[in-house]
Formats: sequence, C-alpha cells, structure tokens
Amino acid sequence: MKFLHTADLHLNITLKSASFRDAKAHENRIYELQQSFYRIIDAANEEEVDALLLAGDLFDDPYMPLQEMEKLFDKLAALKCEVFLLIGNHDVFLQNPSYQSLLKGKNIHIFTKEDYKVELDDTLVFGINTRDFSEAFLQKLAREANTEKNTILLLHGDVQNKQDDHYLCDVKTLESLPFDYIALGHIHKHAFLRSHIAYSGNPEPLDFSETDKKGYIEGTLENKRLDATFVPMQKRRFRVKKVALSGSDTFVDIVERIKGEVDEDQKRNDFVRVELTGEIDSAENLDLNKLKDLLSEEFYYIELKDETTPAIDLSALKETYSDSIVAHLIEQYEKSPSEKGYDSLMLAIRALLRTEERES
Repeated sequence: MKFLHTADLHLNITLKSASFRDAKAHENRIYELQQSFYRIIDAANEEEVDALLLAGDLFDDPYMPLQEMEKLFDKLAALKCEVFLLIGNHDVFLQNPSYQSLLKGKNIHIFTKEDYKVELDDTLVFGINTRDFSEAFLQKLAREANTEKNTILLLHGDVQNKQDDHYLCDVKTLESLPFDYIALGHIHKHAFLRSHIAYSGNPEPLDFSETDKKGYIEGTLENKRLDATFVPMQKRRFRVKKVALSGSDTFVDIVERIKGEVDEDQKRNDFVRVELTGEIDSAENLDLNKLKDLLSEEFYYIELKDETTPAIDLSALKETYSDSIVAHLIEQYEKSPSEKGYDSLMLAIRALLRTEERES
C-alpha cells in the first residue's frame, strides 16, 4: 500500500494575519491555496499511490459555493486511487445531510460512527471524525486493528496539548495501539511524533506563525512495515527577519540593511516580515510607510515591525551626569569608539539609569 497523507488545506479561508496590499492580492493567495490542493491530486496520480489520506479540515468553513465544493469533490473522485476523507473541526458541516448529498455516488470514502472502517486487499483503513472521537471508540477500533493486515488510522485533533479545545488523547496512548500508521491532522506544523505517528502539517502556510517547511507525507506500508517521508511542496513561505539598527543609521542605511537581509528569491516569492530592533536616532529615518512604499517595488510582500528604541544623546547625557561614572564611561568610549563598544556602553548606561530611577 502506497499512500499520500495531507491535512488542513482550509480551502476558502479568509486570511486575516497578513495585511495584503489590496483585495486582489488576497484573492490571489486564496487561489494559490486551492492550487496546492490540485498539486496534491497531481502528485497522487504521478506517484501512483494506492490511497490519498485527507486527515481533516479540507475546508475552513461552509461558505464556499456548493458548485465550487462539488467541483473539488469531482477532482477527488476522478483519482485513480482510493480517497479517504476525514471530517475535522473546521469542516464538521460536512456531516450535515445537505453536504453529504454532494458526496453521494462519488468514489470518496468518508467515516461515520457506524462506518468507521474500509477494507482493501491488504489494508484496513480506520477513521474517527473530530466530533465523534472518544477514547472508548478509539479502543473499539484498536481491537479490530489487531490483525495481520496493514492498518491505518486517521484522526484530527491535538495529541500533545491538553488545553486545546480539540485535544484527543496523549501520544503514549496512540503508541500503545496496534495501528501501523496513524495519520494526524489539526496541527499545522509537520512532525513525526513517532516513526508511525505523524502530523502532515498543512501544504501551504497561512500566516507568520507558520515559518516552517510545508508539504505532505508519502509512505509505503507493506507486510506491516512502514517507510514514510515528508515531501516539501509550498509555493511561498512566510519569513521573519530581524534587522538591528544603530543610532547613526540614515534612511538609506536602513533600506540597504533590509535589502541585504533577504535574498533575491525570497524577495520575489515569499511573505517577508522585517522586525527592526536596536536604536534609531531620528523618527524621520524610521518612517515605516515610506520604507514600505520604497521596498514594495522589490518584494512580493513585505511588512515592517518597529521594535527599536530611541538613541541616547551621549553629549547631553555626559553634561547632565558630569563627574559621575556615566560621564566616565562615555569619555572612555569616545577615546576608542566601535560598534561593539557602543553596544556595551548602552547596556551599562541603561543599567545605571535604571538603578538611579529606583533609588530616587
């Protein structure tokens, strides 16, 4: 049995965490997410897999037009392999009769409390939709999985964080079960929790909290022996860059520092957030709107985050604290100025000033 495991495509999602330049840019990204679904279908055909495992949250909400949803189901039904569709917490609406009718007559296996198992030639595929999960139900399936056939289980939920509203059970519980592969959905970061228990992650990132590589899992299960690997596939990545400024940086210096932090391929293709740290001497030099307008010509997408602090006027400070350790430190720095020396001086001065504030 050769399979492809994916989850959390969240088709038709409204992206709120990236401030797209206009409605068209947002629409384009939604289109790209849908195209990632089609690329997975193409991969399933090209790799000639026996099964496509969709471990929940194929859709984000029920507001996609029914005609478009049916078109997506038709794409799945046209695959040469078996298709297994688990229902996650976001697409629980698929359990309603009106949506179930869209799946009638299509070669797509869905799971219910009554029909939780599909038997193929050498493999049993089990699934528990998020809303139907209970540990008692899980153990019922485990008893039926105690067989010489290959066994696969699809689940959608958290198995690491008990605070998650969709927590299922812990990894040790899953590890104790006789399934040969457990295909998980819900967590967007790909991870093999054990050699046979894995989150595929989502195939395309949705926001700046998802900077890891995205893709799907491809595996082979033969005579209860598993070989599974992660296959990267995303069209774009979300990248967070930190750029440390010094008090002497001009507007032009800042532009060049940002450009130098991002390579040309990332500029053309990725979502980039630049977090500006360090010190800035003049507010004019850190006009974020002006910086973004200038940089947008070279970047597919860029946003700037100001985490700087105002630079300290050393001359004024030395005069205010004459005949003190502060003035002495400044004078020592002025004899042999350097970037490293400046950073050390700032740390020392800020510590001294905080001490003085507490004592006053």
